Amino acid sequence: MLEFFAVCLIIFNVYRQYLSNASLTLRRLVSILILFGGSGIAFAVNPIYEGDFSHQYREINLAGENADTFQHGLTMIALPGCPFCFEKLKEMKIVNEIYPELPMFVLVVNNDSLAVESYREASNDNIQVSLFPESTLLKSIIMGGYPNLIYKDSDGSSRLINWNNSGFGSASWDYILEEEGL
Repeated sequence: MLEFFAVCLIIFNVYRQYLSNASLTLRRLVSILILFGGSGIAFAVNPIYEGDFSHQYREINLAGENADTFQHGLTMIALPGCPFCFEKLKEMKIVNEIYPELPMFVLVVNNDSLAVESYREASNDNIQVSLFPESTLLKSIIMGGYPNLIYKDSDGSSRLINWNNSGFGSASWDYILEEEGL
């Protein structure tokens, strides 16, 4: 909001000092240029939602009995009834329709099979949904709340890429699709 007032003040000052005797067309053209330029700078400094463009992740290497916990593909770790998790599931469904060969999974942190049903219904059985009981592995992996997204590439290594919800944006989708060769 402050940026908008600053742009309006700039337009007013330019009018008063330089364009008082200029034609109406020139004044309008300069106003539009200042408005779009100022708005563009304001958006670059304060984007609508920074998570849309983010790709903040951390690498995890699992060893021993935990090495095979996650399958190749993208796995979302979710809580029962989590609205952010359901929003991310909608996004995953759209990507799954475009790229059905990309394996996707949802692991619901709970021991109750009823917790899984709402995710199965929401995914239309296009994405595999299963339970993920509370464990020490879960506590060491999860960062920054739910949902957490984990990508494991097909090379068979125990290396995982882990994003929290605010760190997973369109650049993260690009990374996964590039890794998968899609």
